[in-house]
Amino acid sequence: MITITPTTGPLGPPAGAARIDAHTHHAADPALDGRRATWPVAGVVAGVASLVAAMAGMATVTEEQYLEGVGVVDHLERGGYYVSFVVGMIGVAALFITAAGWRRWAEHRAGNDLAAGTIATALSATATVNIIGYSLAGALALYLDGGLDEGTMADESLFVNFAYLDFGTLFGWWGAMLAAGCVAFLAFRRRVLPRWMGVVSVVTMAIPLGFALFTALPGMPGLIMPLWLIAISVGMVLSRTAGASAGIPR
Repeated sequence: MITITPTTGPLGPPAGAARIDAHTHHAADPALDGRRATWPVAGVVAGVASLVAAMAGMATVTEEQYLEGVGVVDHLERGGYYVSFVVGMIGVAALFITAAGWRRWAEHRAGNDLAAGTIATALSATATVNIIGYSLAGALALYLDGGLDEGTMADESLFVNFAYLDFGTLFGWWGAMLAAGCVAFLAFRRRVLPRWMGVVSVVTMAIPLGFALFTALPGMPGLIMPLWLIAISVGMVLSRTAGASAGIPR
């Protein structure tokens, strides 16, 4: 915004004399005028899509069929893997958008805070690892019976994909575990996020950590952390404390 202010001297204002005073006008920032942010909606999409993809990619075979080794490939159906691939990639795209939103939020609301800056990196790591899992699900959909390249891949190779996918679409969410820890820090120490987000983050982190420490189960984050992301993303839309709309141009 530019304002023009007349200047005065000992003999009064000279004709045409003016001072141009340029300064930044923050009223246009939607964080200050009550508008809701929309970028966290991508986090909701990412969380829902990831859960759907994880459930779809779980093989519907019996325990006896599991124990057949390579022979289990004969009992696999491509439909679930196809859904896991397509929906999972939608979730990956939404997760990258969510990470970009958190990066912009950190710049405008938390300055150079290390925890705030780590959230985007951690979520991007989750999205990157998930690409691998969903792509291997797509490969099974491609080579299993009914797929475009049916019969062109040895069962031993398909079994490797099958074994990886036991947790392959789930363990990428360890990155989100780190992001949750950062959210908790920002809620309890920096207080730039509501305290309830900190509580939700601590509780959802505790469950996968407990299973990992006592049973070495690596996949639990993939079932719990998407729920965390959905809850936190909804909170970012609604919370005035978070100010998620900061820095969004009109």
